[in-house]
This record gives sequence, structure tokens and C-alpha cells, in this order.
Amino acid sequence: MTTELDPAWTAEELSSIRDGLVLAAELLRAELAILDSASAQAVSASTLEVLHDEIDIAEHRAELMQDAVQVENTAAILEQTEHVLARLDLGLYGTCEGCSASIARERLEAFPRATLCMTCVAA
Repeated sequence: MTTELDPAWTAEELSSIRDGLVLAAELLRAELAILDSASAQAVSASTLEVLHDEIDIAEHRAELMQDAVQVENTAAILEQTEHVLARLDLGLYGTCEGCSASIARERLEAFPRATLCMTCVAA
């Protein structure tokens, strides 16, 4: 891990950011495992159950869709977190992927997974 690109970040701060991102990734993986398990149970349970009417079927499908969206969102956040960890390991943390400018420290403190500066986000 290097601090050459942004001297405003100390090695201790970058280590703390890394620790937070690693913990977040671990929690996201655990959440995905729980969601995947619950989804598998819901799908297998649905094949064994006899749904009595169209409302039951619609409610069940809505729950399955909601679970699928939650899995997709959690997986996307995990992927983003892992991407930022890789950038941190390369010494690129805090460097905009769009224009190579520095990302404002305040933005990174509020949203450690940021990879774009506000100018590129707005574009």
C-alpha cells in the first residue's frame, strides 16, 4: 500500500480505510450468503406448496422479486467495495477514474467507495 498519490492521506488513515472496506466486504459476503440461502429455501418451498389463489401467487412472486433485487444490490456494493480495495492496493485511492484528478477528501470520508470526483459524477 502506498501513499504517494495523495500526501494528504497518511499511511495510518489509508490502513484504517482499508480495514473498514475489508470489514464491509466481509459483511456483504455474509449478507449475500444469507440472502442466497433464504432465496433457495423460498424457491424450493414454493415448489412444495400449493398456492390457493392468484393473490397468493402474486405475493409470492413479489417477495421473490424483492429478494432478487436485494441480492443484486448487495452484490453490486460488494463488487464496488472490492474494486476500491484493489485501487487502494495499487496506490490509486482518491484518484478519479474519469479524469485522474484527486477526489475531495470530504467525499471520500462520506463515501469511501467513491471512484469519481464530483465533476465526473455530474457529467
